[in-house]
Amino acid sequence: MSVVNPLNSVSLMALSCAAIPCCSALADNLMLASVYQGQALSEQHLVSEKLDGIRALWNGKELITRNGSSINAPGSLISQMPPFAVEGELWAGRGNFALVQQTVLDAKANENAWSKISFVLFDRPDVLTSYAKRHDSLLQWKFNVAQTHTQVIVAKQRPFRSYQSLGEALQKVVKLGGEGLMVRNKHSVYIAGRSEALYKIKLHQDAEARVIGYKQGKGKYQHLVGALHVESPQGVRFYIGSGLTDAHRRNPPKVGTNITYRYNDKTAKGVPKFARFMRERSEF
Repeated sequence: MSVVNPLNSVSLMALSCAAIPCCSALADNLMLASVYQGQALSEQHLVSEKLDGIRALWNGKELITRNGSSINAPGSLISQMPPFAVEGELWAGRGNFALVQQTVLDAKANENAWSKISFVLFDRPDVLTSYAKRHDSLLQWKFNVAQTHTQVIVAKQRPFRSYQSLGEALQKVVKLGGEGLMVRNKHSVYIAGRSEALYKIKLHQDAEARVIGYKQGKGKYQHLVGALHVESPQGVRFYIGSGLTDAHRRNPPKVGTNITYRYNDKTAKGVPKFARFMRERSEF
């Protein structure tokens, strides 16, 4: 019997991955997001908050970005890491992505800034078991060894109960300043590439584009940038003016810079509707 999902109007992305032998893995070896399109969910799924931070890998010796660059984390954080490979999110709380981004980019670790950041563990990519067992092993390590490790924590997972409760949880998280929810199949193994083992649910869709030029402002913005001329990875060109602060208009992202924007839908020609600038996108 088919199941109709009342949340199918909500945007979402899925993450899947190939079991990888070690966490020096780069982006090609990670679970990657796909869009949720109303697929049936059941008691085999787990729900957690989507954290707006920076995805990172701990290979047992060092912390690296999804693209393989070393992160200059302080010894105070490194000393709290487990002796095995883990994947997680460097997170400073809702609405604090900019702090995490700046701190991770620093060539020299800023102890004060890092003290505000947690490493939230959500998976063990080198363990060939179900997600439920992988997550349980993280909880066991935390309980038996790392209860005093305050900056390294394990992501909370809750069982899926109903589409109504999922929608209510999504609205609550967003109202509190969060990004959305993650829904994961607890029986799935870690497989590289796109699959439907993990979904990312959001009220709005985010995407990236490259700045290729500017449109001059009008009225009070006459001598400033009115909008960014951008191009999507699919080659679609359009303008984004909404979301730009006065500071952005005076000193806009440079041509060639990648930005993150938010939108509600797309036209028949693939142009995002109601596109809003979110932030510059650093490569991690």
